[in-house]
Amino acid sequence: MVTKSNTAIEKRQGDRVDVPQQTEPQATRPPYYTPRVDVAENNEAFLFQADLPGVKPEDVDIHFENGALTLHAKAQPRQPRGQAYAWREYGVGHFYRSFSIEAPVNVDSIRAELKNGVLELYVPKAESAKARRIEIKTA
Repeated sequence: MVTKSNTAIEKRQGDRVDVPQQTEPQATRPPYYTPRVDVAENNEAFLFQADLPGVKPEDVDIHFENGALTLHAKAQPRQPRGQAYAWREYGVGHFYRSFSIEAPVNVDSIRAELKNGVLELYVPKAESAKARRIEIKTA
């Protein structure tokens, strides 16, 4: 688990992610890849940029519930079944990543766009979570 510094977001899966790593299947789910994700935070929102090579928009499922942002996606095979390869590095299958967001979020304004294998997810903070300058009044 990643410790929090001065951000309101915490990575929920593992200590480190170097490459899209395939995880062994459990009895209840197929194997999946952990996509690389960059997260930026400012006073207004969180911006997630996730690498999802080969994924189509209709194969992405994003949920936000009880402070957990969860990303599921599936990359379909690019070549016909039985294709012979000289070298193969591109994995197909499920992608999964989950983040805990401790700041209040404006759920109705979350936006997502998938372009060129990169998912950009804009998660705006609720008004109550935004920093405010406190004005000092003089007598």
